[in-house]
Amino acid sequence: MNSGFFRSSGFFLFLSVINLLAGLGFGRFSMNAILPFMKEGLSLSYSQTGMVASSIFFGYLVSALLAGHLVIRSSPRTVIITSLILLIVGISGSAASFNFASVLLSSILIGLGSGGVNVPNIGLVGRWFSADRRGAALGVTNSGSSFGMIFSGFAIPWIITLHPEAGWRYSWLLLASITAAIAVFNLLWLRNAPDDPPQAGNTQNKQRPPIGREGMHLIEGNIYLDKTVWIIGVIYFTWGFSYLIFSTFFMDFLMHDAGFNKETAGYYLAAAGFGSIISGFIWGFVSDRLGRIQALFLIYIIQTALLLGFTFSRSSGLLLGETLLYAITLWAVPTIMVAAVNDLVQPLKVPVAVGFITLFFGAGQFFSPSVTGYLIDRAGSYEYAFLLSAGTCFTGALGLAGLLLSMKKPGLRAGTSADL
Repeated sequence: MNSGFFRSSGFFLFLSVINLLAGLGFGRFSMNAILPFMKEGLSLSYSQTGMVASSIFFGYLVSALLAGHLVIRSSPRTVIITSLILLIVGISGSAASFNFASVLLSSILIGLGSGGVNVPNIGLVGRWFSADRRGAALGVTNSGSSFGMIFSGFAIPWIITLHPEAGWRYSWLLLASITAAIAVFNLLWLRNAPDDPPQAGNTQNKQRPPIGREGMHLIEGNIYLDKTVWIIGVIYFTWGFSYLIFSTFFMDFLMHDAGFNKETAGYYLAAAGFGSIISGFIWGFVSDRLGRIQALFLIYIIQTALLLGFTFSRSSGLLLGETLLYAITLWAVPTIMVAAVNDLVQPLKVPVAVGFITLFFGAGQFFSPSVTGYLIDRAGSYEYAFLLSAGTCFTGALGLAGLLLSMKKPGLRAGTSADL
């Protein structure tokens, strides 16, 4: 095959998708399908199960905080490949876990690897694509998580059926093997920028000149002191908290509250994966045209309504419709958040800014599973957990409404940092 193919933006986009497949699809969202059976195999309570999920997000939180700085000191390629190796170790450790403490440790390693893949991977998209194509490109990249959900929804129930006792362990080992293959792809072909050779090192000096969306100022000072970045981060926290019940506990909800068997619950999870494939692309495109904040506000309102729907729905047809609608918005938020940061900051600082807002996102994910598990143990159902998630999502919508109103204040023209 022509070597130019491996240097094309299309092939980079393929690599970015399979990196998200490993880092998020396997490292995080496969937990949705494996968790009910691992919980049973290790005799965990819902509170302990929530802590296991939270430990992944604790690792993710730490990794998100460090990844941007590590990228600047080395390169995105180095951080991604190292993190994939860490992810393989964590996933393999989960397969071999024998009690609550061992699976907790393995989950932290999975989280560290997951964040270390995700942050530099999505940051690289900003180097490869211009602002008017960035939202759509990030949407395609985020579809990697969807493929992980699809694969897990079909493969894991099938493996569990073949091996009722140890199927969850074999499932983890299968995911580790595929992640190892993805690591090899990156070792061979991932590049730090369009003009870099495959094994280039630090490319700080090869960054494109700082350009933002037309009329938008670039943040040139300290990322951590910028008010707009903080507001975006807090809003991202609310989504990190609210969507976790869907991404981590949905399959168990279908079996526990809706009375589905594992095969049907797996099909619903796979359906969510199929629906979410186009979510990031569609909403990234919408945000490129409509505006980042406007698109995010619409998404938060839709997801609030759907989370309320899950609270009270038990009809299989209604649940399927809600699942597909939620899935179509699933990866919209991270897609648009990263596109907004790419618009706002200098290219060299994108990994730091993405890591910073991901810290808020990770904090939401860290707290959500433990709180959710506690509420399920106390109530014996998912009702209060879904209500809390819906309320948190609506709080994020109120924050976005505040940003929209601030954009309309006299003297704040469209195209400033509030106009994302």
